[in-house]
Amino acid sequence: MKFSEAFEHYRQLVLTSQSPREIKTELGRWQNHLAPTLADMPLKEIRNLQILQLQKSLEMKNLSPQSVYHCLSLVRRVLKRAVEWELYEGPVPEFRMPKFDNRRMRFLTSDEARRLLEELKAKSVLWHDIALFALQTGLRAGEIYALRPFDVDVERGHLKLYDTKNGSTRIIPLNVTAKAIASKYKNDIVQGLPLFHEDEKLPENSYRIFRYAVKTCGFNVGISDRREQVCFHTLRHTFASWLVQQGAPLVLVGQLLGHKSSKMTMRYAHLSPQQGFNAVSSLPLAKFAME
Repeated sequence: MKFSEAFEHYRQLVLTSQSPREIKTELGRWQNHLAPTLADMPLKEIRNLQILQLQKSLEMKNLSPQSVYHCLSLVRRVLKRAVEWELYEGPVPEFRMPKFDNRRMRFLTSDEARRLLEELKAKSVLWHDIALFALQTGLRAGEIYALRPFDVDVERGHLKLYDTKNGSTRIIPLNVTAKAIASKYKNDIVQGLPLFHEDEKLPENSYRIFRYAVKTCGFNVGISDRREQVCFHTLRHTFASWLVQQGAPLVLVGQLLGHKSSKMTMRYAHLSPQQGFNAVSSLPLAKFAME
């Protein structure tokens, strides 16, 4: 069996259950980066050497380490499924995945957030409200786009996110600002449309409005490292950073963000060094003076 045949099984049996965005992304990786090399290659001939050669060819295309990682990860998933479905006996080659640190650390100050919101409001009330909602909830763009009116319980002051990125359901508390925004759009329900829309048009189709507002604010001028550039995901980091700076425990912040492990939340630890001092200062005998 050729790799292209195994991928077609994977597309039909696995990818079709993913979100449209994930399907498009994975098909793009296949068509642009994997098919030219692996499509006609028999599964039994794909070994460590072939994977290493593929990795080198991807790196020669100047793909980011993250993109190379995702491409190789897709190859591994297809091969593992092929063995699971008894399409071939295996074994799945063991190969090292490229390491990278792609964590975005940039967050907005309150003044920067106000500037951004002012720019957005001048262009689109919808995008102003979405950005403010993100700053108050920490939701990802995709999570906001997918919100349905019945996911939001304004009276109880929370919303539910089903089938999130880490595969679990999480409940997000809503403060006064977030509740006001949610109520505004719940009062404009259109059958079959998600919570956030404008004239029955979806926000993901007008993301350029947000990108233009960021450009107008000049946040990314002279910044080439994408980890330090402002994008919509920066609002999520801002939410978390503000919470930590206000003294919220890292465990709670991680729960609100839906992090799988505490390691993901530890990136914010440096924003509140006082928490560690306060913790050790509360120990019994902490104020005991040695004689």
